[in-house]
Amino acid sequence: MLPIHFAPLQGYTDFVYRNFHEKIFGGVDYYYTPFIRLEQGELRKKDLKEILPENDLTKNLVPQVIVKDIYELDTLVSVISGMGYGHIDINMGCPFPMQVKKGRGAGLLPKTDLVREICDFINAKTNLDFSIKMRLGSENADECMQLLPVLNSTRLKHIAVHPRIAKQQYKGELNIDQFQAFLDASRNPVVFNGELKSVDDIEKISKAYPSLAGIMIGRGLLMRPSLASEYKNCSLLNDDELLCCIMKLHDGVFAHYAESLQGDSHLLMKMKTFWEYLEEVIGHKRYKLIKKAVNVAKYNAALQL
Repeated sequence: MLPIHFAPLQGYTDFVYRNFHEKIFGGVDYYYTPFIRLEQGELRKKDLKEILPENDLTKNLVPQVIVKDIYELDTLVSVISGMGYGHIDINMGCPFPMQVKKGRGAGLLPKTDLVREICDFINAKTNLDFSIKMRLGSENADECMQLLPVLNSTRLKHIAVHPRIAKQQYKGELNIDQFQAFLDASRNPVVFNGELKSVDDIEKISKAYPSLAGIMIGRGLLMRPSLASEYKNCSLLNDDELLCCIMKLHDGVFAHYAESLQGDSHLLMKMKTFWEYLEEVIGHKRYKLIKKAVNVAKYNAALQL
């Protein structure tokens, strides 16, 4: 059975969500922080919260960084490793234009020379483990193959590959042929990421690519938080069991933010995000009422439907 990696999603998988997800659902072997970056040369305060050891109750947390140059990478690695982390993930897959245009995330993929510098940096840090999360390319799917000689000369824990290019974001078909070519030629362990929404999906990918080192799931786990544990336990929750566990997850996250955020508007903004991938589970009517709630009383009333 392959290890399950919970792909990070900005605005969703913060430390509060991760901690309660592991407590209530489990099944995940590695959790990742949403990408950590520098802003005006300094680590953002909200990113620091994500990596404070006292905020993490999961078994295996991997900080993920997003950078545009070696200076940013060195600065972030120094801070993160100084907090006791021995494994750092480098984001070369974020498809969002704001990051790509700044040369971060998938914006690194066409820059072979810079990726080579990053890989030299990795090889020099013999006391740390690194992994990379990437797309097949930024503008075209050949970019990943052009990077392979550099990646193959690099000591990586794994490479997680989403078989789309950044320009597609999360739309269009996966380029399975190019993924197969990358997998066959990679000297580093490869983890599959993309469009995994059921246990059947995971099992099909596992059988199609027996040499995979793991499975990474992001949106699929937000849609069905039980997915990793169902795969590991070879047993599916029924609809009532799933909803009951989701409500426990919600209640834990809600209680934390009810204490730490001031005013209904901030709390509602945070908690409405919680439901964005769960409309199918809670039903369209309840979902719409949650989205329309203008205060916590109406929000709670919508939950009781």
